[in-house]
Amino acid sequence: MKTDHKSSAEAYFACGNEKSKSGNYKGAIADYNAAIQLKSDFARAYYNRGEVKGKLGRLSEAKSDLQIAGKLAEQVGDISLKVVIEQKLRLNRITFDPGKCGGRPCVRDMRIRVTDVLGLLANGLSLKEILEEMPDLEAEDVFACLQFAAHKMDAPVINK
Repeated sequence: MKTDHKSSAEAYFACGNEKSKSGNYKGAIADYNAAIQLKSDFARAYYNRGEVKGKLGRLSEAKSDLQIAGKLAEQVGDISLKVVIEQKLRLNRITFDPGKCGGRPCVRDMRIRVTDVLGLLANGLSLKEILEEMPDLEAEDVFACLQFAAHKMDAPVINK
């Protein structure tokens, strides 16, 4: 009898999702690993494994999984997953350190606050002008600041 590797990969993926939801992150990673072994182009398994590794503090491994998932998602035409991954990777450029700038959000562990970059944009500076003003910044950093602000503004208002 021939095994349908795709459905087996899907079964491992589903088990990984359940384990992740219950907080069994190591078990979830093992299941995602099995799914990836059976189906090497399984973008969502790489994505979910990266998410779980991030929860465990294994940030460089998480980033690597997300990058692989993004490439695979693009290859198979899963644009929605690709966009989600790009947003997550971009937001990783925003860091928090209690010993820098009073713990305020900064760009890539530098002493450049998100609010500083947003202030320059609000005052009408172009991307090119901002990069000239702050040569340690990259264009992706500016986009990360905008995305961070958009994310923070997406909180519901609750009337009592």
